[in-house]
Amino acid sequence: MQRIGTCVASVILSLLLLACPALAVTVLVNVYEHAENITPLQGASLFANGALVGKTDSSGNIEFSHPGTEFMQVTVEKTGYDPWSGDIGVNTTTLLVEMHRMKVPLIIQVYDADTLAPVSGAGVIVTEGLTRQTAKTEENGTALFNVTGDSVCTLEVAAPNYKGYSATIETGLEEKMVQAMLFRDDRFSVLVRDEGSGTPVPGVAILVDGIDRGSTDQKGAVTLNLPRGKVYSFQAHLEGYEDYRERLIVDKDQALVVIALHKSPYSLFVSVYSEEKTPVEGALVLVDGQTRGTTNRYGRVQLADLTRGEYLLEVRHPDFVTHSQVLPVHTQGEDVSVELEYPGINATISTMEGDKVAVPGVTIRIDGKEQGVTGEDGTLSIRMRLNTTYVISTEKEGYDPAEIEQKFSSLNGTALLLIPMQKSFNWLAAGMVIAAAAAIILAALIIHNKRRRGNPRGRGKGL
Repeated sequence: MQRIGTCVASVILSLLLLACPALAVTVLVNVYEHAENITPLQGASLFANGALVGKTDSSGNIEFSHPGTEFMQVTVEKTGYDPWSGDIGVNTTTLLVEMHRMKVPLIIQVYDADTLAPVSGAGVIVTEGLTRQTAKTEENGTALFNVTGDSVCTLEVAAPNYKGYSATIETGLEEKMVQAMLFRDDRFSVLVRDEGSGTPVPGVAILVDGIDRGSTDQKGAVTLNLPRGKVYSFQAHLEGYEDYRERLIVDKDQALVVIALHKSPYSLFVSVYSEEKTPVEGALVLVDGQTRGTTNRYGRVQLADLTRGEYLLEVRHPDFVTHSQVLPVHTQGEDVSVELEYPGINATISTMEGDKVAVPGVTIRIDGKEQGVTGEDGTLSIRMRLNTTYVISTEKEGYDPAEIEQKFSSLNGTALLLIPMQKSFNWLAAGMVIAAAAAIILAALIIHNKRRRGNPRGRGKGL
């Protein structure tokens, strides 16, 4: 009977347990980071079976409840950290989650500061807190590291014959690339500038201790494979500049030696002539708008203190047209010849018979020198000097020669000079006509006389 009673009690307890709902289980989750110290992580997101539960507080804690009837998957995520995932049992009430910072690629590129060529075999050290990573650069000058995202690390680069490089790097949450420029200990560059303008000067020959070391490039620089920390004798030469000679100390930390060149003063002569190749005295000579002197009786003036380059040369004289040209200065003592034109006017000579008939093919001479032949319209264009008296003559077969004196004194427009043409009297043709007429008259008289002889009139009879 006792045994039956025990069984009945067990059945009743089981029925009661089945009839009553299961009690919920509360889980306390603590999220932290263990680097140098244990640090609670605030703001970490908690997911239970894929559903967001909430975020951790300032102590890194968060609570949630579940029925406690089965295992449950828990996931914790936070920006900058690798996600954590795990299962908890039905009776789990506390859970400790250690998060690890996300790793991101850090690419170091090492270059030669002078040539910009990659430096292979350079030793690279990346330090994060107590963690130290080392690597050697590849042929392309790069070294790859994995570092903690959103953190700070230090970079050190060393290579033979180069000055060491160091920097502080702040990483993000994505790949980061850092370029390190190394300066050689056994090399430095010379930069040549124009002393006046400060612009780089290409093509300058550089000598160090009397040895030719090459010429500056378009940037005005040349790189020398010489050790630093010494005293050198520098020379710089370029046509148009004064030669540079100086002894300079190149410090161990000095990568650039700057040299300033002064332009050489040039002197040249300007010789001014007229159209007749005679010297012009008293001509005013200007360079870039600035008066530099007047010509002497030989038509010459000296221009001094010019520098190599190009200028605008202008020559003025009241009896001539002002002359302008580009003046290149490249040779010391050069003699520049300038020919001045007299003031002139474009004249049109027109040969006309009467008032309206143009006479083409007329030879025009000025002061006895042939200038050309009139065209189909009976005109010829000629450049005439002002304030000068000319003797203009015409010639064409069948016309009388003509000759006039003319002086042009106006610069307005084009001058028109009309020369009347008169046909010549042809004495030969007239003589031939007269001879022909005389022959006709003579022939008529002969015929008339013959008729009279053949028909006598008024003859008397014989006795």
